[in-house]
Amino acid sequence: MRDLPRDVLIHILIRLPAKSLGQFKSVCKYWFSLISSADFVKLHHHQAISNTSTNHSRVFIMSCYSLHSANFASLSCYEGFNDDDTSAIVTLNNPLEKEPPTHNYELMGSCYGLIYFLLKNDCILLWNPTTQEKRLIPDSSTSFSDGTRFYGLGYDLKKDDYKMVRACHSISSKSISSEVFNLKTGSWRTVQVSRIDINRPEEIETFSNGAVHWLVKSVCGSDKTDTILSFDMKEEIFKEIVLPNFTRSESAVFVDLGDLKGCLYAVYGGDNGVDLNFWVMKEYGVESSWSMMIRLNCVEFDSDYYMWPVCFTHEGML
Repeated sequence: MRDLPRDVLIHILIRLPAKSLGQFKSVCKYWFSLISSADFVKLHHHQAISNTSTNHSRVFIMSCYSLHSANFASLSCYEGFNDDDTSAIVTLNNPLEKEPPTHNYELMGSCYGLIYFLLKNDCILLWNPTTQEKRLIPDSSTSFSDGTRFYGLGYDLKKDDYKMVRACHSISSKSISSEVFNLKTGSWRTVQVSRIDINRPEEIETFSNGAVHWLVKSVCGSDKTDTILSFDMKEEIFKEIVLPNFTRSESAVFVDLGDLKGCLYAVYGGDNGVDLNFWVMKEYGVESSWSMMIRLNCVEFDSDYYMWPVCFTHEGML
């Protein structure tokens, strides 16, 4: 490829995975300089996050002492596992393997290839499993009052920066306190939040359409209804997103959120306790755009275990 124009070479290389690029740095000094340049890194990152067909089928699984990456797009689990599936599940070098067992840290989530762990001292560890780079985000000096803490990792496309949001829902004041950590500046900032009356948010979050989302209970007087709390990484504001409106029993609830090809989806545990209903918001932020995508009857799987959605592959397979 020595005779290839620089623009053509860049056009090819930015489409390769980060692991391959790390290996290609040793091809020659020119390639090392090119791949290591800040402009190339930025182009490669934008290419990766603009491709909505990638990464949605890869899930990180943590057991007591080990961390694994499972590429469900490569698994033949819908036909029965076979020997070829072993390459789809990879044991990762846990960046916290020298620490005590997992009760001292927790795998919280991921965004565009970065994983983050919450440590027992309230510090946060960011880790890139492809490059093995890691960064410790210190706990802030802000002391939150009583309540439930929740976290989210997202990406601000305009500022080309990852952001970590840390928030606390106060039980006594019925309000949210929040602060944001910018990776580029390396510091925490307090974010003003309008009064939002919610109940305890779910710890697991999902990043979609430039915002982090949590399932919560919205409180209006004595009534509590399922809703979505979102934090826009660009505007740095909290909003509520209404869930699909349909008749359902009080005992059945929404159980999960996710992103499918750039669209936010919500999973509803059916009234009969055995169905999972998947709703997709085709136009982000528009309540009327919620559409039922699939209803999964767990009885058909003849399993003694509770069924839970893991991911969609880029072909749309569950």
